[in-house]
Amino acid sequence: MSKRIDKLISELFADSVYIEILCSIYENEITSASIAKMLNLNKDEVTKKIDFLVKHNLVVRTLKNRSYTFTLKNPKVCDSILMLKDAIYSIQ
Repeated sequence: MSKRIDKLISELFADSVYIEILCSIYENEITSASIAKMLNLNKDEVTKKIDFLVKHNLVVRTLKNRSYTFTLKNPKVCDSILMLKDAIYSIQ
């Protein structure tokens, strides 16, 4: 794996909010306000985290009805996270 990808993975897993946001977008096209409400987080914090995810091409931002919605670029990312969670839970 490239150092850039290794760094991205370590940043994602260093902050669980990234994982929570990715999984909240998993099967939904959703706004940052909806994510903030769902995860009980500050909207500004969610927006900052989403900007990071968009910058790293994990999430797609789409303008609809004068507000942005977000979707996963590739749902396999969340599939992999969920598989990892299941594997860790099974050994606990």
